[in-house]
Amino acid sequence: MLYLNWFVWRMKKTFKIEVQEDGVSYEAYDFYHEDLDELLIPTHHLEKLPNPLLFATLMYVDDKGYEWIVGMVLEEETNRKLYEVWIRNGEPIAYELYV
Repeated sequence: MLYLNWFVWRMKKTFKIEVQEDGVSYEAYDFYHEDLDELLIPTHHLEKLPNPLLFATLMYVDDKGYEWIVGMVLEEETNRKLYEVWIRNGEPIAYELYV
């Protein structure tokens, strides 16, 4: 699973949450800009990303029932991260733009 080790490491380092790898789910889809909600990727970030874009997610539910999702826009040829958004219980809590 793409970026699984990084997700486990990041959850522990940043949020102090131990993640069991077998509890992480992964999905990836192509989206056009007009199909994405601004809460997921703000317009001023979206303008700098490819259209369409490959959006991959890793999701984990912790012991307290909180749902953690990292959404990443990946370069299709290399799988290099162009953008990431962290979401907890449906609310974006952090963004990082790499382009």
